[in-house]
Amino acid sequence: MKTEIHLWERYGPLFTMEERDVYSVDMKEIQFYLDLRKKYPGKCMELGAGDGRLTEHFPDGSLVVALEPSASMLSSWSAELQIGISRVRGIAQQLPLRDSSLDIVLFPYNGIHCILQRNSRKQVLREIAAVLKPGGKFFAEACPGFDKRQDENRKERYDYKGDDTSLKLVESVRHDFKRGLIVFDMEYSGSAVADGPVDITLELALISAGELLTDIRNAGMNVAAVWGDYDLSPWASDDSPRLLVLAERNEK
Repeated sequence: MKTEIHLWERYGPLFTMEERDVYSVDMKEIQFYLDLRKKYPGKCMELGAGDGRLTEHFPDGSLVVALEPSASMLSSWSAELQIGISRVRGIAQQLPLRDSSLDIVLFPYNGIHCILQRNSRKQVLREIAAVLKPGGKFFAEACPGFDKRQDENRKERYDYKGDDTSLKLVESVRHDFKRGLIVFDMEYSGSAVADGPVDITLELALISAGELLTDIRNAGMNVAAVWGDYDLSPWASDDSPRLLVLAERNEK
């Protein structure tokens, strides 16, 4: 886990620039989470909250706890965004909250893939079940299709030029099936990395739908819904761009 945290200390500022400047906001994604919070109100925690790219869209009074292991990501939050939100630096394997204290936990944006070992993911799910109130909801977003993505060698993803900054990404994609990973070798250049090109290797776990659903159930939660996209279309394996899972803690 220390390796992953160190990675995000370096990658965090570049990721933030990508999400806020290079790519346009996915309003279907944002609206999905707004609708989810409206349907399931109460005290909420977002795991892997990053720079607040999702939390900033939640209305005041949502009682959000933002958990993020990377100090560089937390430091990028604006002063305005910090109001009313408890930002906590920590890891999901050791949630710093009382048992049965939350109404809903969100793990969006494929964050669960950043936890590379299955045993660690199982520990995360047990921690989530513990901090949820009986009947409390857990939502996770994943991408089982990572295992079918084509390998690529040094593909230019973008060459962004803003008013006062620039950023270029050249990326290679490869699979390490022995370790159960997809690996992104990323080379960033441009004025946003003033010290010269930056090489970052991002490893993400390959997680099948069956594995994730099984681990959620074994952690003490029931699977309430499985969708294949933000429009709530049913999960259809290879035809679905993402895996969206809504679960709830068993009533005990």
